[in-house]
Amino acid sequence: MKIGKNSILALSLAFLLTLPALAVFTPTANAEENSDDVQSLPVKTEPLWNNVWYKFETPLITLIFPANGTKPMFLWWYTNDNSTIYVIKFKGVVEYLTFDLQYYDRRYHAEDSIMQQVIRERCIEPRIGHHANREQIREAIMNRLMGYLIGLHSAYLPFSACKWSLEGPEFVEKGYTSYWSFNFTLKKVPMWKPRFEFAEDNIQIRCRFYNTTTTEIIDEDHNYTVAAGQLKFDFVVSSWQWNIDKIKAFVDWLNSSPYAQYQIEIPTNKTGLALWVNMASIKLQDLNAAQNEAQNQYQETVETASQMQAANINDEYYQVSENKTQNEYERQVQVTSRFRNRTRIQYAKMNTEGNISGFLEFVPWARLLNESGETVDYVNVTASYIAAGAHLRLFICYPYFGNYTLEHDPTIGLTSATPIPELITTKLLIVLIGATVVIAVAVAAVKMLKKPVNVLAVK
Repeated sequence: MKIGKNSILALSLAFLLTLPALAVFTPTANAEENSDDVQSLPVKTEPLWNNVWYKFETPLITLIFPANGTKPMFLWWYTNDNSTIYVIKFKGVVEYLTFDLQYYDRRYHAEDSIMQQVIRERCIEPRIGHHANREQIREAIMNRLMGYLIGLHSAYLPFSACKWSLEGPEFVEKGYTSYWSFNFTLKKVPMWKPRFEFAEDNIQIRCRFYNTTTTEIIDEDHNYTVAAGQLKFDFVVSSWQWNIDKIKAFVDWLNSSPYAQYQIEIPTNKTGLALWVNMASIKLQDLNAAQNEAQNQYQETVETASQMQAANINDEYYQVSENKTQNEYERQVQVTSRFRNRTRIQYAKMNTEGNISGFLEFVPWARLLNESGETVDYVNVTASYIAAGAHLRLFICYPYFGNYTLEHDPTIGLTSATPIPELITTKLLIVLIGATVVIAVAVAAVKMLKKPVNVLAVK
């Protein structure tokens, strides 16, 4: 194909003008993306949006949370379509027993009456067997056990009843990585929840809202990618006092009592701690319900405004419109134990553009830290869930971690998001520049040779 100098110049100009449009074909900023290219999103901040929220806004995602730190909750939506607002609210923590199930089930709260029943059925009666004085022996042992069960804290600590502080946000830049950092810290438990004082200053939700795609390195063998526009939060619990630990003195008494011959054992690790979060979605016109809740410590209103229809839990469709908490128990999430896989709970689509929807995901392991902050072990994470009437109750479950500090880092964001024009990857930019240089060389050749050039033949 022969073209002249003017045609080449016109082609070059047209090619350069198309650069912004070509950026549309850059990779989508999803958590599952494994690109080595650094992507970034501009972030606009508004510390007191609507007099209630702290707001991050990018071309992809808008995220808000209570500006005064009243309670930990997050709301987010696709910036070009605010018809559906996704909500994650941290309800609290629940201590539960794991004699029968490794995941949370409300039948096994670690509280006095249930612990008494489970220990009797699982640990005491099988060891007594069919002894002639079976009833008298069981009664004597159980009466002694009940004395040790007095004074346990309740199984459930509701976060909305606690006072929280918000530290930050502040902008952090480390090399090619940048994010906004802020922390929710539990500062005071209510008086009507006695014996939970140990939780004060020992439960945190440490947050990082990334405006660059980055790779988080776990150790020499494990890492994972966090996309720009996603919020990663570390759920951190230190110095937790386990109810089951408080009956160790009872076990010591058993070992030195006349009943030691029955070799009754009570495992002290048959318990776990579940982080309870509610997942909901509301319309823009119902944002006032969330604002009222964010401004009032004890108010629980956002779920009543929720219009969430269903969730995809590891690609399994689950309707949440019906309240199943009255006649069903929690379902187990099939969580893998492999490092590189993640469990994802995705909101089913609700009149949003394209395939965009919100999600929460987490890796199936948590780290245990010693007093120096060093990682000493990794533990498997399980989960359970149940429909609660237009919203989903999700329980992220951690096994007994003794006196160590637990740290686990879920992520929230948007999935299947449309490409953002501002995101031009390094590789694409190199290709575009290279193509422009080729055309520029062709133009120079025209000037030198004063004759038409076959640009398809230029090497």
